[in-house]
Amino acid sequence: MRLELLDECLRNSMRKWTLQDLIDKVNIKLVNDFGKEISRRTIQGDLKHLKDEKNAPIVTWKEGSQTYYKYKDRNFSIKNLPIQEEEVVLLRDAISILNQVSNFKILDDVGVIINKLQNTVNTNVANRQCFIQFEKHTTAKGTEYIDSIFSAIKERLTLRITYQSFKADKATEYTFHPYLLKEYRNRWFAIGRKEKSKETTNLALDRIKQIKNSKEDYIANDLFDPETYFNDLVGVTFPENGSVQMVVLKVSSSQSKYVLTKPIHHSQTVIKEYKNGDIQVELRLIENYELHSVLLSYGPQIEVIKPVSLRNKMKSLFEEGAELYI
Repeated sequence: MRLELLDECLRNSMRKWTLQDLIDKVNIKLVNDFGKEISRRTIQGDLKHLKDEKNAPIVTWKEGSQTYYKYKDRNFSIKNLPIQEEEVVLLRDAISILNQVSNFKILDDVGVIINKLQNTVNTNVANRQCFIQFEKHTTAKGTEYIDSIFSAIKERLTLRITYQSFKADKATEYTFHPYLLKEYRNRWFAIGRKEKSKETTNLALDRIKQIKNSKEDYIANDLFDPETYFNDLVGVTFPENGSVQMVVLKVSSSQSKYVLTKPIHHSQTVIKEYKNGDIQVELRLIENYELHSVLLSYGPQIEVIKPVSLRNKMKSLFEEGAELYI
């Protein structure tokens, strides 16, 4: 901050700057922001740093007994310094990562910035081998609506959505007030208010048929806190009348390390360890479809101990699956 303040002063050729003027200018800012001042010696050290490390064209001249400071080149600024080669390498690595995750662009501005950076990097640094690769997913249907819904949330706009759930025979159209976009396992969902309902509605983007703008006034979100709304869930599905409950699982030794390093839910805690390497973990969450799917994915390596209702549900699902292979 001190260097930037000195840089601004020395670029201002409309004023003559003494050393004391520079000290006063910097201290006003520091006192306002941090409640402390720096010394004459510190400013002198900063000026030397600008000259030696930033190649700042600082010149001094005397008028009477006063010594003044300025930039010889008024167009110079430390903010205009070219980036170093190692900085270009870091930018190139960052761009490589961004390109892997930007299958679609929510903001066109981001794409423009990436292109500018990539043009700069490509002209300065030779191509490097790939160091990081992300899992490649099949793009889910409905991602073409992300930009429209994102903009509606940002601009507080109401939408007319034509939607057909898997259970419905035909699509229906209604007003929707969007509040949040949520991704789970490469599927996208819009959470908001349907018409003037007092409850949230969760729309899967792959079941949206059409989106249009609505002239109806936007109803602000007074239904949930987006930061905490999904804290008690695996996935995105809220079952009707669902409540947080304690779930106890016994995990076999062959899967215990996987479950420990990648918890099923953030509430997961180990409550018992067995000599053979098995463990018991406790979760506090709402039982839903996604939890069933996760538990099924572990097959016989995870046993539900509590609650009895979930234990019976998983037993029934495994029995139905076993019937297919008889």
